[in-house]
Formats: sequence, C-alpha cells, structure tokens
Amino acid sequence: MNKDKETRRIHYAMAVMGGFFCGFAILMHHNLMSNAQTSNMMSLVIGILGRNPWQVLLHAGSLVIYILGLSLTVLLPRYTKWNLPICSVVLDGLALVAIALMPEGTDDFVAMYPTFFAMAFQWNTFTGADGYVSSTIFSTNNLRQFTTSMVGYLCDRERHHLHKASFFGGTLLFFHVGVAVAFFSTQLLGTKGGFCGFIPLLPPMILIRQECRKCR
Repeated sequence: MNKDKETRRIHYAMAVMGGFFCGFAILMHHNLMSNAQTSNMMSLVIGILGRNPWQVLLHAGSLVIYILGLSLTVLLPRYTKWNLPICSVVLDGLALVAIALMPEGTDDFVAMYPTFFAMAFQWNTFTGADGYVSSTIFSTNNLRQFTTSMVGYLCDRERHHLHKASFFGGTLLFFHVGVAVAFFSTQLLGTKGGFCGFIPLLPPMILIRQECRKCR
C-alpha cells in the first residue's frame, strides 16, 4: 500500500511537470502543443504535399527527436543500469534550461525541440500508477477515463469506479496546476520563466531519490 502511494505521488508530481511544459509551449510559442505529435505529423504530411521544404524539415526534425526520446526509454534499460525516472528528471531540468535560454526570434518549432525530447522520454518512463495507464504529459485520455469512471459510479455505485475516477481526476488536477505555474511564470518573466519550472521539478526529484534509497 505504501509503495502504491509513493508511485501515485511521483505520478502526480510528474504530471505537474507535463502541465508546465505544455503550458509554457502554448503561452510562448503561439498555442503550439509541445507534448504530442499528432498535429506535428499532420503538418509534416501537409508540408510534403504542399512542397514546402522548410516546413518538412522542421516537422521531420521534431518527429525524429520525439522518436529518439521514446527509443531511449527502451534502449537504456537493455544496455545500461541507468535509472529511467532519474534520467527523466535530469532531462526535464536540461530542457528547462534550454527553453529559458532560447534566443529571441527562434522558430517556434525549433524552440520546442528540447521539450519534444524530454516529454517523449517522460511519457514512456512514467506510464501510470495504481494499475492504471495514464499519461503525465497530456490530458485527453485522462479526461476520458475520469468521465467514464464517474458516470459508471453514478450509475452503479461500485467503488472501483470511484477509485479510478479519483486517480484520473487527480492526474488532471495536478497537470493543470503545472499549466497555472507556467502561466504565472511567463507572465512575470517571459521566456526566462522556464527557470521557474525547477520549482515543480523539486518534488519528483526528492520522491524518486527516496524511492531509490528504499530499493537499495
């Protein structure tokens, strides 16, 4: 039970980071969604069909970076003894520095390349908790699971629906706490508000280190 609670805390803490990165990208880069690749791949196809080499290059670069981030979460456990959660936190920290120091006037998609990599790695590292599959970097499936679980509970009053709704509702809540942190950070500091992301990054760092010590 204690192990489940620790995993859930880490999941929620990383959801705050996912919300921060997503909110930062939307606020600072003209409403571009940094944590998913659906729109990027659509834009890639449109660029190819429209014979726009620059658009193709930008979106293909984003896709390659995202695939690389996902691939490393498979390769590192196979060929190294590196701890994936610690690696993810470190990568998030490096991405925060990169987006905060990105030169003014950088193309919006290029400016988000560090985020693409860090979020892909985070997504495949923190895949859920309490037996539920849940993303910490975007909300669509979390909203679906929360809604259907709540409706299920209202219909039959079975407690497992309420437990599931509580988990996914918590993920949604903490993700949007991260969005709120990004909003106030960018309002106060603009691009340099990326450094404020180290504030919500601190709790998962502490929780993951504590978990690693217990495992030893």
